[in-house]
Amino acid sequence: MRKYLFLILLVNPFFGFSFDSRINFKGEKLLIIDNIGIVKDAENKISAIDIFKNPNAFKFQQGQLNLDHTDEVIWTYFEVLNQQNDSNLCIRIDHPLLDSISLFTLNYDGTITEIKCNILDDFDKRAYPSVMIILPFQLQKGEVKKMVMRFRSTEQMILPVQIDKISEVRSYSNTRDIIYGIFLGIVMVMLFYNLFIYTITRDRSYLYYVIYIFFIGISQITLSGHTHQFLFANQGDIYKYSIVFLPAMSGVFAVLFLRNFMQTHVYAPMQDKVILGILIGYLTAGIFRLLGFYHTSSVLMDLMGAIGGVFVYYTTIIIYRKGQRSAGFFMIAWTLFIIGILSFVLRNLNILPFNTFTSFGMPAGAASEIILLSFALADRISTLQKQKREKEEEAYQAALENQRIIREQNIILEKMVSDRTIELTESNLQLNYTLKDLKEAQSQLVDQEKMASLGQLTAGIAHEINNPINFVTSNISPLKRDVKMILELYNEVEALAKTNPDFKENLKKIEELKSELDFDYLLVEIQHLLKGIDEGANRTAEIVKGLKIFSRTDEDVMKKADIVEGIESTLIILNNQMGKIEVVRNFAKETIIDCYPGKLNQVFLNFISNSIYAIKAKFGSDSGGKISITTKQDRDEFFIYFEDNGIGIPDEIQGKLFDPFFTTKPVGEGTGLGLSIAYQTVLKHEGKLSVFSKVNEGARFEIKLPVHHKL
Repeated sequence: MRKYLFLILLVNPFFGFSFDSRINFKGEKLLIIDNIGIVKDAENKISAIDIFKNPNAFKFQQGQLNLDHTDEVIWTYFEVLNQQNDSNLCIRIDHPLLDSISLFTLNYDGTITEIKCNILDDFDKRAYPSVMIILPFQLQKGEVKKMVMRFRSTEQMILPVQIDKISEVRSYSNTRDIIYGIFLGIVMVMLFYNLFIYTITRDRSYLYYVIYIFFIGISQITLSGHTHQFLFANQGDIYKYSIVFLPAMSGVFAVLFLRNFMQTHVYAPMQDKVILGILIGYLTAGIFRLLGFYHTSSVLMDLMGAIGGVFVYYTTIIIYRKGQRSAGFFMIAWTLFIIGILSFVLRNLNILPFNTFTSFGMPAGAASEIILLSFALADRISTLQKQKREKEEEAYQAALENQRIIREQNIILEKMVSDRTIELTESNLQLNYTLKDLKEAQSQLVDQEKMASLGQLTAGIAHEINNPINFVTSNISPLKRDVKMILELYNEVEALAKTNPDFKENLKKIEELKSELDFDYLLVEIQHLLKGIDEGANRTAEIVKGLKIFSRTDEDVMKKADIVEGIESTLIILNNQMGKIEVVRNFAKETIIDCYPGKLNQVFLNFISNSIYAIKAKFGSDSGGKISITTKQDRDEFFIYFEDNGIGIPDEIQGKLFDPFFTTKPVGEGTGLGLSIAYQTVLKHEGKLSVFSKVNEGARFEIKLPVHHKL
């Protein structure tokens, strides 16, 4: 049925079609897009059969070379009359970025032949092996064929549809490959040349430029279709990504090179911010393409190219006017590149003819730019070296001048140093005298603190020794009396024994004397009196022993000592001040460490004295006060805790407790050196002293000491 349908189409009054679609091919390549009509199929519902069947049903518009970015399917209808001898003809489209192109030919037998090219297909599936889109067909001389073409693209819709002979296409394709080969050769030479320069100079401009050369080179051969043929022959989807991604990367590194090469952040800071925005735009276009937003990335890429080209040119002029010679080279190179791009764009807009210059203007401009920018970089290095030599010469002259000034100044300085030395010597002597006075004052203050402690010791010792001495003194008189009575009894017995030999009578008189003297009670009383004297003597011995332990004379010698023994001796000395204060002892089993015992006893005296003062300030002479003393040993560290329930220490003065001369006691009751000396003593032991207190809840002093030292 299809066959007979198209036979009917042949005899249909086709010539009633209002648009003149006849193309007369005379042997020379012919751009036909301006001579044929196009139909935009927004809903993708039209088919080639529909157009062949009834072309008058479609509103054909005048064909144009550049349809810009469109998602619509484009259809064309035309017929070709061959007026020359070569029958091997083709439709040639010198724009390899179209997504898909199909050529439908209506044969004389009513059948339709379709030849298509899809960018996502493998390269070797093309009807003709060329980076250009070549759709071959046979047409004998004098024959006419009706053709329909279908176009679709996510890139810019450029339709340079030409009719040409296959033999001419081969020649042009070879020429095209040679031109791009020369371009690629220039790119590779300049890339390795500038890479070599970078390895020598380590100038970041060269690094950016090398990367830019790589991307601009591979971008050009991507837009020409050669990467599809040689790199991505079987990966059409990767080639589709590279159409925008690679030019976007060339834009990114072009901006980086521009900013570093011309120092835009220094000479054009306002424009530099816009240039950074252009860089972000290029980068965004590349990312959009990788994410599959083909149409958006293509439009954004064209927009950044247009804005970037103009704005970079404008910025270059500004910097050149400020006297930067490198900007002049860049402007010339950029002008050549822009001319190449403009020739390509104006060709696509059908303003310039479709010829060799307009077809290869962009790679020629890119090659010229690469070469000139290499010269610009070399000139920049030469300029920098010249500036460096000038700066070195200036530095050398400045050094000579400095040497002269230094020689002159040395004479003045030597005199000043001599005068100053005399002044310093006098000041040093004065400082030595002052230091001596300070040391004497410090010694007097320390002695004053020791005297204050000695006052406490004297009062405590006097009170403690007074009690046992009272035991002795109060018992001596009764003991003398009792001994006298025993001696009197003894004398009476002795006299009786000498005067009266009667034993029984003597014994009776003795018993009467014993009864008269209450001899049994007298013996008991003597025992009590002797016991009291013994207790007083022992108590006095303990106090003397405690005093001996407390007042160690070997305080400047580190030795092993019992910490608890020192605490107990201190408590004995301060016992008279305790009153009704309860002392709670929590001592560890191991209490011997390496220390300065005498100095630590002074520390214990200060802490316990302060606790007594704080408790009496809170409780007075009433009961309720408590001092807890705890010792612990943890591996190589020994801990001592003094805790009381006195008035406590306000937060605002806790940081000043260990400052010399700071005291909260009334004038005459404290020197402010006790805790300062205690702090220095703990530091001398390589220990740590901490305080924790709350007002009206008491205070807790913690001492941490190492168990072992090098003796």
